[in-house]
Amino acid sequence: MRKLLDFAPSIEFYIKIAIACTLLQQLFFYFLENVEISFLNQILLYWAVGSVSFYGIGILIEKVIKKNDVLKGKLIARVVKVKEQPFPVFTSKSVIFGELKSLIAAFIILYLAPEVHRGNSLMLNVGWFLMRIVIADLCFYISHWLLHRKSFIKIHLKHHEFRDSSSFVAGHKSFLEYIITTLTDLLPIFIFGYDITQLCAWTIIGNIYNLEGHSSLSIFFISSDFHDLHHTGFNGNYGIQDFWDRVFNTLKPTTKQLRPVFPANYLQLGNQHLSSKLQESAQSTTDYVVGEGINK
Repeated sequence: MRKLLDFAPSIEFYIKIAIACTLLQQLFFYFLENVEISFLNQILLYWAVGSVSFYGIGILIEKVIKKNDVLKGKLIARVVKVKEQPFPVFTSKSVIFGELKSLIAAFIILYLAPEVHRGNSLMLNVGWFLMRIVIADLCFYISHWLLHRKSFIKIHLKHHEFRDSSSFVAGHKSFLEYIITTLTDLLPIFIFGYDITQLCAWTIIGNIYNLEGHSSLSIFFISSDFHDLHHTGFNGNYGIQDFWDRVFNTLKPTTKQLRPVFPANYLQLGNQHLSSKLQESAQSTTDYVVGEGINK
């Protein structure tokens, strides 16, 4: 039971993602329910939602939240200190190339994946998004772990130019890595098909947790310095959150944020405290028994 409780924060993360995606899907469904959207317009909508949310959320974190010293002090997750680096510089060439990649990716994904209509059932959507994030995390873990092997590490080195990770480092990767991570993240869509309202909701929430995870802050979804440790230390912590790293024993111990928005961290801390007390008690008992044996 104590080991199972160690998974509580990552399960909390999965549930938060599923609920947030479902609520956002309901909003998209409300506006698009009676609208006939052509294939071309679906591509443009998917691309626009992804691009606007990526830049908008990234700027909000870097230019608003981090510029407020009080707010930043409360939300900072980083424990390991590193030399400060500016986040990746945007040039017109890099932005145009990035948006072209996103547009092509949107076309390929929607062209290859079967379209389904899942409606606005809350339970169906929560279940689908829960399945989606667990599988996406596993796919990301596997691909990320492979990118740290000797044979593939060169593909991933561009992303690790930043030990002082900031939000926009999330998109700082080689073209080949972009293809790999896009395919692995969207593999469930190829298997189970896509609903455009679900896809738009997932894209926004995915950008939020991805940008937050690279920001060195714990705002709502990211409850520790899990991914920040990966950038400062290069190895370990390969998943989106620590679930699969615990399963495959590649976890670097993290520092949890103790705030009401992360209730599972209190549960895990209590579990660790109880385990520590039980170990101390067992050791005291052993020492006493051994001492009594020696006295006799």
